[in-house]
Amino acid sequence: MKRGIIFFLVISILLLIFSAFGLAEEKPQYGGTLVRPDTYGDPVNLDPILTTLTATQMVNMLIFDGLVRLNGATGEIEPAIAKSWEVKENGKVFIFHLRKGVKFHNGREVKAADFKYSFERIKPQNRAPHTFLIDGIVGAKEYLQGKADEIKGIKVLDDYTLEIDLTDIDVTFLNKLGTWMDMSVVPKEEVEKLGKEFGNKPCGTGPFKLEKWVKDSEVVLVANDDYFMGRPYLDKIIFKVMPEASTRELAFDSKRLDVMVLTDVQYKKYTRHPIYKKNLIEVAELYTRHIGFNLDWGPLKNKKVRKAINYAIDKETIIKKLLNNKAFPAVGVLPSSMGAFNKNLKGYEYNPEKAKKLLKEAGYPDGFEVEILTKSGPPAWGLPTVEAVMTYLDKVGIKLKPKLVEGGTLGEEVGNRNFQMYIWSVGGEASPLNYLYSYFHSKNIGPAGNFCGYSNPEVDKLLDTAKKEIDSEKRIALIRKAEEIIVDDAPWWFYNYNKAVMVHQPWVHGLKPVATDIDYQRMEKVWISKH
Repeated sequence: MKRGIIFFLVISILLLIFSAFGLAEEKPQYGGTLVRPDTYGDPVNLDPILTTLTATQMVNMLIFDGLVRLNGATGEIEPAIAKSWEVKENGKVFIFHLRKGVKFHNGREVKAADFKYSFERIKPQNRAPHTFLIDGIVGAKEYLQGKADEIKGIKVLDDYTLEIDLTDIDVTFLNKLGTWMDMSVVPKEEVEKLGKEFGNKPCGTGPFKLEKWVKDSEVVLVANDDYFMGRPYLDKIIFKVMPEASTRELAFDSKRLDVMVLTDVQYKKYTRHPIYKKNLIEVAELYTRHIGFNLDWGPLKNKKVRKAINYAIDKETIIKKLLNNKAFPAVGVLPSSMGAFNKNLKGYEYNPEKAKKLLKEAGYPDGFEVEILTKSGPPAWGLPTVEAVMTYLDKVGIKLKPKLVEGGTLGEEVGNRNFQMYIWSVGGEASPLNYLYSYFHSKNIGPAGNFCGYSNPEVDKLLDTAKKEIDSEKRIALIRKAEEIIVDDAPWWFYNYNKAVMVHQPWVHGLKPVATDIDYQRMEKVWISKH
């Protein structure tokens, strides 16, 4: 008996000690404000059908919801406003059953008709760049051409049941619904009342609502008490527009920021920090850094020239010296963290002599001069990398002229194909098929994603076939074959896959290693302990 009492007392004392030193497991707490930077600049426009930039996506994903959503940490499609769905006719018909009681931020309940209205907003007349998201729906082609007043394949069966009929099997359809902000639901009355101003005063169903937006300064979101998945723990989130890494670092170190994504230079510092090295979240992000070539411009029309550029640059040395190894050398388009990654794909080794030989065969033995669009940073896909690349290309006779532009301008110029070469980071897509389809299918040339103007009928056929292939192994084989052809055609200089790292203050809890983009944190389950 005495032993039992003594054991009980010892355990009690230990628990008190652990609690006193903060070792007991803390429970999530409601309240508090989390301040985080928007490193990519101002969101520009918060209308979901106009979401093209990361700066906008990371805010919009907290304001809007769709039928389903992608779990960025697992890569799985999960229920959102649709609590369940049925797939019929071998994958050509989807029937979604909506939750009851889901409300827009203006207080009105969401109905199936709201989704039909929202999807039909994705059209050229509204400047929506991603019409490919709906063009596989029955009647969408006629609708987009202005020959029909509605998309007849989107059917409202009742207030809480929506049917979508596809013209053919599309195994990427749920990924489109769950990944792209364009597929979010919006209230017709607010869109029609505000017109273009809806992009400045968005109204969605998400866990947070827009409270204030000071252009080029900050975006302030407040908790949605009526969120259908439960009120967020945080009261408020403030996105500070902070494109400069040094400004972010100073703010974080002085505890004016609660979380930030690390640059290549910062990575070295924080992995050695006595406190913050314990507060790092790392993930192999689904982004491919590259230099894109305008395939309609001068020497870059020639495949041998593009291959020569790939052989001429020592990417591994650049990654090691410039990026402090905070990246993985790219062999092709699809990142190594993706299930369809092809381990047998060789890519391009560093071989300057082979590069010179190819340039000579292409008719450019003395090289040529070419302009490249670039931002000042970050180093992994900005001016620092361009300057490193210049050194290598100069050795084979190619004179690279940087044209420095701001982030928003870069996106516009690249989308409009107003460039000779550009350097950028693209991706964030969990589906390998969508990944290749967006950037290399000929139907997406322009703002939809195929910025380089790449067109290869064999690649188009492989990707189109893969969209209808239900067998996952056969589909992956088709995807890998398409990627092999793309890599051989070399529309890009394949540089690196990002190693994303986020650091947070000790009082922040619930952040996830999101592979689609570590900045794409859902935030409703993130909480702050007392500090």
